[in-house]
Amino acid sequence: MDYVKSDGKVRRTSRTTRLIVLLLVLIASTFLGIMHQYSKGCVPPGVDAFCPFGGIESALSFIATGTMLKKIAWSSFTLLLAVLLTVVLFRRSFCGNLCPLGTLQELFGKIGKKILGKQAAIPKSIDRVARYGKYAMFVVFVALTYILGRLVIRPFDPWAAYHHLFSSDLFTEFSIGFGILAASLVGSIFFDRVFCKYLCPMGGFLGLIHRVGIFRVRRNDTSCIHCKACDRSCPVNIRIEQVEQVQSAECINCNECINACPVKDTLEVSGRKRGTLKPTLVLLFSLGIFLVVIATASFTGGFEWKMKSMIEHVDETGTLNPDDILGRHTFREVSESTGIKKNLFLEQFDISEEDFDQPIKDSAHREGSRFDTESVRQFVREQLE
Repeated sequence: MDYVKSDGKVRRTSRTTRLIVLLLVLIASTFLGIMHQYSKGCVPPGVDAFCPFGGIESALSFIATGTMLKKIAWSSFTLLLAVLLTVVLFRRSFCGNLCPLGTLQELFGKIGKKILGKQAAIPKSIDRVARYGKYAMFVVFVALTYILGRLVIRPFDPWAAYHHLFSSDLFTEFSIGFGILAASLVGSIFFDRVFCKYLCPMGGFLGLIHRVGIFRVRRNDTSCIHCKACDRSCPVNIRIEQVEQVQSAECINCNECINACPVKDTLEVSGRKRGTLKPTLVLLFSLGIFLVVIATASFTGGFEWKMKSMIEHVDETGTLNPDDILGRHTFREVSESTGIKKNLFLEQFDISEEDFDQPIKDSAHREGSRFDTESVRQFVREQLE
């Protein structure tokens, strides 16, 4: 059967553009994480404030009490809004075109393909059941967070662990998350996007609401040559060659199947009225939604790029909650914000004058130290009573 070949240059450009966008988002997120850990001047909020899943976790708490969970900021709600707007148009495009944790797994997957030639497939009987894991994670973490009133997922979060890779807190606060991160990345060498397919609670949430999306991948069976290039390219192992349109909740709308298809106009992204979009446009529209939402929120004050210092927080609210003391704060900041005298800190924690101006976590993790950040919080509580 004769067929018209798709433009290989266009497909390569689309694939390259997607990779560039994924890498830029990963680099930007990593940069913000490094700045949060090490900047002495303008300090951006922590990783939790830049995670849309934090908006989901905090939503019930906010509705019930009017307050957000500790470590969650309005930026989490802003990013969640951007994700939901993307879902309305392009279903799980956030997962396939923007998510930095997905990018890390994809990069390790590429390494695996280079080394192994091709990746293995998990037995269908196991895979089918394991896919429900992400839905279970979504329900468990949202429910426990609401019940306990704190960010339950944090110690288990591989993305939070990634942002603390070079922090002294990594093995004290994020050892489980680091283990999940390591297992996910190593696993992705052999089986593509392991965390995305089986454990990601954000993926579970988006999988539940994906059907509202207008655009999806459709296949023209008349021109399809059943070469299964689409199936081989799919990072979440959907059998695209057998369906007229991709309805699966597993689809992350990366459109790599379209980029792999050798036949012109056989796989397309189209809406309900059959209007079509090129994969690059889907990618750029998805990115544009995020940029517009973030820019609007930043302009209106709903997206904070800089953490308030402890002193600024006290000046603004008139009080200091000891729970707000972080490992990155210095003893001097705590002393000046609470009015507790310097010498009391020096005596209580057996620290030097130099330690007084260092982040609490640095002194706490020094060899021979017998305190941690929570010890400082408790000491402040007792002094303020």
